[in-house]
Amino acid sequence: MTGVHWPWIFLLLPLPLLLIWGQRVSRARRTTQDAIDLPPSVTVALDTVNQNQTTGNRHYQWLLLSICWAAIITAIAQPYKNSAGIAQPVSGRALAVLIDLSTSMERRDFTLDDEQVDRLTVVKHIAGQFIRARQGDRIALVLFGTEAFIASPLTYDLDSVDSILQSSGIGMAGRTTAIGDAMGLAIKSLRGDPATDKAIVLLSDGTNNAGSAEPEDATNLAKTLGITVHTIGLGSDASANAEQQYQSAAADLDEATLQSIAQVSDGRFFRAQTTAELKAIYAEIDSLQSAEAAAPPLVIRRDLRNIFILIALISLCLWWLINQPVPVWNRVNRNSLSSHRVQRQ
Repeated sequence: MTGVHWPWIFLLLPLPLLLIWGQRVSRARRTTQDAIDLPPSVTVALDTVNQNQTTGNRHYQWLLLSICWAAIITAIAQPYKNSAGIAQPVSGRALAVLIDLSTSMERRDFTLDDEQVDRLTVVKHIAGQFIRARQGDRIALVLFGTEAFIASPLTYDLDSVDSILQSSGIGMAGRTTAIGDAMGLAIKSLRGDPATDKAIVLLSDGTNNAGSAEPEDATNLAKTLGITVHTIGLGSDASANAEQQYQSAAADLDEATLQSIAQVSDGRFFRAQTTAELKAIYAEIDSLQSAEAAAPPLVIRRDLRNIFILIALISLCLWWLINQPVPVWNRVNRNSLSSHRVQRQ
């Protein structure tokens, strides 16, 4: 199916005819007022010139100019064509995934494939699987430490969101934890979205000790806007191993705050002490945020303006060629004949 965004622009199509008509009326009036008697021979010559101008190439000139004007108007109307293929139906859900990048995520108290790894490595692996599995959802990614920033706005391109997550690093947003600021950015991303189901999945292993926004205020705002917040408290109860080089009180998990955030916003709080538990938690959140009602499918439109712009340019070029006193092709033929005669001489 084809259509245009601005159909009212086609009202300008007869504009050149109105201008020509007005010009002829004005010219006729001037001719009547300024008429002079010419010799018969001059009058015959002028009539012959006018007849020659109104025949032949002049008809093609008007046709080309008309095509050019119609193509320009059509391009301004922004024509489009709906593609035969329709994109995968969207789900009507929007999620913001919040990941803590504070230095406490360096602690190597988790295992992955039977190897001791730091917390962020495990989170990247499992949260990345969670993101890629949310086909049809719009996902936003917020990374936070001392500062919080939107690493990816809401998008259907889940592979790019996962790629951004995999490229993140510990401490890239600062060494401390700004949970309130991260929630504020997530709410800002979700509040204007037309999705019927909105949620935040917050993962942190520390306590809110940075930023200007308080988690309680952000939670109340999320509750008011109908945004559910699920929280994950990350960290093993086992003591740090021999490779651990520091133990910061600021990295201690504040379960009470995370529980309060989830409770006030009608979400769920989860505690992850092992890799298996973290994987099970994301699987459960995936089932909790699984709405059955789908939004209308997304139809891809193809912009057709360039086609009509090309038609207008071709028409102008042809009009210019025909409007030359001596057609270009005649010049070429004459030049070739002259060079041929010179060679023969």
